[in-house]
Amino acid sequence: MHYLRFIFGIIFIVILTFILYIKNQPSQYRVSRSIYTSIPAPTLYNYLNDFENWPEWNPWILEDPEIKLSFNRDNSNHPGYLWEGKDGSGSMKTLATKAPFKIEQQMTFESFPSSNVRWNIKKNSDSLEWIMEGGMIFPMKIFTLQMGSMDAMIGPYYKKGLRAIDSILTIKLNEHRFEYKDTVILPKQFYLSRSFNSDTTALDSLIKIGSQELYEFAESKNLNITGALFTISPQSEFKTSTWSIGIPIEGYFKTDHPAIKCRYSKERMALKGIHLGSLKNIKKSWEIMTEKINLMNPKLQYYPMTIYKVDKKSNPDPLAWETELLYHIDEPK
Repeated sequence: MHYLRFIFGIIFIVILTFILYIKNQPSQYRVSRSIYTSIPAPTLYNYLNDFENWPEWNPWILEDPEIKLSFNRDNSNHPGYLWEGKDGSGSMKTLATKAPFKIEQQMTFESFPSSNVRWNIKKNSDSLEWIMEGGMIFPMKIFTLQMGSMDAMIGPYYKKGLRAIDSILTIKLNEHRFEYKDTVILPKQFYLSRSFNSDTTALDSLIKIGSQELYEFAESKNLNITGALFTISPQSEFKTSTWSIGIPIEGYFKTDHPAIKCRYSKERMALKGIHLGSLKNIKKSWEIMTEKINLMNPKLQYYPMTIYKVDKKSNPDPLAWETELLYHIDEPK
């Protein structure tokens, strides 16, 4: 009898010691991983802030081919998604954002306390940090003790996910996207114009300087801008020539600027294509356009026009840029 009491006493002490040990484990956890990246901050922000992109890179989703996802697209009620997978069900929603540098989210899983998830995108866009923080109830402490720690359990997934994000967006930014639209009729319009001689090596800086001059002039004169910035060259897109930068305006305006003129473009026919995304490989799109117009009639007189429908000024994310490529080929009779 005394022997059994002794055994039960030992067992009780062991269980009590284990309970006290578990209870004294940290009541909060924090898991953080980061990666150096060359992806622009607006691109990272837009990609991560859209939950419908998450199945492309999220390690937990990719490991469960039978997972069921349901997306909430109502921005007024916190965008998010629900999941039901092999390991349980949960939800994720966005609580607050600070574009393009911070996203704050909340994750719930089964009956465990919710966790705070945060994305930090460095201002210079050289790193992306993924953080999860939360409280540890007793069952979680037992579970994580078996796995080592929350950091050991979640950290490798975070690292894998960050690498996937960087790889996917690198591919997206470098892929060539082009849509051919055939012939269109361009409407007549007045526009402010700024001309200069250049080849493509200095084109970007000249467009930046020239467009700033045009926008500042239009603002100073209270002119109504009616369309997107464009460039025109009477020769090949890739040779030194006289370029013109223009912005459409409402009606004629007599300028008093030595380099800025108001010009008129008649209604005319053009061959149209749309280059989507970064301008790094826009030359490929122009090559396709040149092939198309030569197939129509190699003897046609034409010159290229580039319209920056969505550019850095209107949207800093290169993936959202939309550039219209036009070859003016004729005037309708």
